[in-house]
Amino acid sequence: MNMNLYQIFVAVAEKGNFSKAAEELFLSQPAVSQMIAQLEQELDCKLFTRQSRGVSLTTEGQEFYHLVKTGIQQLEKANLRIKEMKSLEWGNLRLGASDTISRYILPRHLKEFSQINPELRISIKNGTSMELENMLLNGEIDLVIGFEPKHPDEIEFKTLMTLHEVFVTSEEYLKKVPQPLTSENIDEVKIMLLDDKSQTRKEINKMLMRQNITLKPEVELANYELLAEFAIQGLGIAILSKELVEGLYVIDSNIELPTRDVGYYYKKKTDLSLAAKAFINTLNH
Repeated sequence: MNMNLYQIFVAVAEKGNFSKAAEELFLSQPAVSQMIAQLEQELDCKLFTRQSRGVSLTTEGQEFYHLVKTGIQQLEKANLRIKEMKSLEWGNLRLGASDTISRYILPRHLKEFSQINPELRISIKNGTSMELENMLLNGEIDLVIGFEPKHPDEIEFKTLMTLHEVFVTSEEYLKKVPQPLTSENIDEVKIMLLDDKSQTRKEINKMLMRQNITLKPEVELANYELLAEFAIQGLGIAILSKELVEGLYVIDSNIELPTRDVGYYYKKKTDLSLAAKAFINTLNH
């Protein structure tokens, strides 16, 4: 398909004259006449009625003009949209993150990114680590901010930071805690943990089992923020990430707790959107 033929056709139709159309297009009049003849030959249909003072569209030419004009306008819009996406003036950043990551880590990165790219739309889906991996592999989101995934063969993971799990409590409850906290005296305190569906809880249990420690929590919660709030209120000891806790005291202990890498990951062998690539640049800097 020769787009020049259609653009010349529209110009002639709107000017009603080969010479005026040629002048607008910076072409010679014979060249314009030849191209219109070529188009009519290709379509096997007469588009213009030649008159002494110019040309007018035939019935078929009028219908053809309306369709071609609309098509050219849509192509112009398409080209403009690509330019906007390349300059990040238009687009959609589709992210996935857990509730905890969305609360403690994601906002500061999104704030910087939004200030640089205010025109981009940002959509965020929350879920467990497994749910987010499935969303990514199914193409529902472009990028996940979270803990290292379980499908390294299908997913590319880049570390942003490492979280260190620690025992924490309030200033009030700290007075009741033996120092240091050990496997021998941990039964003397009230333990509060995330429920056993949490991947963080599973990692904690694995680490403690290696040390022959089995915790019997008095409180189990599904929400990280609630667990932190319970600890702040002095209801016992919680295991939380040292880098994320606010208003809590870290307890001295010789019990080893896990560390977990937090980063971003995306599906291998896929072309990331320009918005996702730009966000990765923000994360890396």
